[in-house]
Amino acid sequence: MLGKKAVIVLVIAMLIFSIPVFPVTADSNPRIRIEGELKHFQPGALLIGGRTMVPVRFVVEDSALRGAVYWDGALQKVALDCKGKYIEFIIGSQEAKVDGVTKRFDTAPLIHQDRTYIPLRFLAETLGATVSWDSDRREVNISFSYRPEVFAYYYYTPWDEFTENADLFTDVALRWFESNSRGELSYEYQDQYQKVLQYARQKGIRTHLGVALMDKDALHILLRNYSYRQHLIQQLNQQARADKYDGVNIDFEFIPPADAPYFTQFLRELKAALGQDKTLSVAVFARTGEENWPVAYQYKEIGKIVDRVVVMAYDYSYADSAPGPVAPLWWVKDVKDYMMANIPREKILLGLPTYGYNWTAGGKAVTVTAPKLAAIQSKYQVKGGFDAASMSPYYNYTDENGRQHTIWLENQASLNEKFNVATADRLGGIAFWRIGNGFDDLYQVLRQ
Repeated sequence: MLGKKAVIVLVIAMLIFSIPVFPVTADSNPRIRIEGELKHFQPGALLIGGRTMVPVRFVVEDSALRGAVYWDGALQKVALDCKGKYIEFIIGSQEAKVDGVTKRFDTAPLIHQDRTYIPLRFLAETLGATVSWDSDRREVNISFSYRPEVFAYYYYTPWDEFTENADLFTDVALRWFESNSRGELSYEYQDQYQKVLQYARQKGIRTHLGVALMDKDALHILLRNYSYRQHLIQQLNQQARADKYDGVNIDFEFIPPADAPYFTQFLRELKAALGQDKTLSVAVFARTGEENWPVAYQYKEIGKIVDRVVVMAYDYSYADSAPGPVAPLWWVKDVKDYMMANIPREKILLGLPTYGYNWTAGGKAVTVTAPKLAAIQSKYQVKGGFDAASMSPYYNYTDENGRQHTIWLENQASLNEKFNVATADRLGGIAFWRIGNGFDDLYQVLRQ
């Protein structure tokens, strides 16, 4: 009888020498990293129709996989026994059986130059890995241990959207509270307060008490006054413990740059009060290091104090600016590089936008949500396009008064690229503003 190793070697030989050729056109070979280690194998991977395909012998020979491969020539079927999963592929079919359950994918296995190739993403994700694509390096990054956090902001009335996608979130910051200049904590609004908290906990989603203050003068008074800071810290700590939040999220924007040390000190004092059993996260403006305007966030110091830093990598173009992409990909990458140089990568949550702006020629922009966009498309002749330089979609139309409008927002393709920016360098994860805008593009990215 043949031993198991001999059977595997025989199977590989059959796959190499005995399979009829399936014609294919392939792009240049992508590279593969598993847990950060660059893999070397021959023949190399193929990039076909935007999907990376690997020869089945890679599954057998790679130390991270160590699978067994079986071939049925009559059925043109290749089966893999790997990491506790039994997967059956049919050459030319976009369906596979995983432990007997049929699964669909978009690029069928094929035979190229006497080698059988299978879709890498489908294989890796079926085996429980996280997969991302680095377009600049032309590399696939696979990790069986890395799991990016998905930190969502809950604001106003997004209950239906929240519950429909709850399985995608690891954390939710509930933006119900605000502060004033004296550190008095109050409700900005209450939306099914205990119901939302209870539902999140049932789903295993970590909850964060979110508090905002967006007034420059009020922030100046609050941050420079020790008693006011302590008053707010005491209330945040008491509220977080009374309602059993997992942490506190601070969203203070438009802080006077001269008050930067006081904001850092506030975070230091708040973290000391919360202790190790409550996480502290803070939202900060995005920065590349090339800006000539001062900012009130001491990134290095903040990164030493808090548990998570939500980097708002959006509003590159905003309501008062000229029309343009909300989060151009090249800028997001520069922001990521700057943040990684100042903050531990595992603490960084790359902020993504799930909204857009509608600019009227010669005027300011207004925020675009999914219902607003649908209403515009039903009323006007809207032409869409995609800007390759920024990896961003846009729309143009003329209203009934003859005014030209330009809309820039995000879609599944643009958000997928930004998600890959976060996962390729194994950041702590992503955050997004916000649940409730009605666009499901980011949810589609996360489900893939």
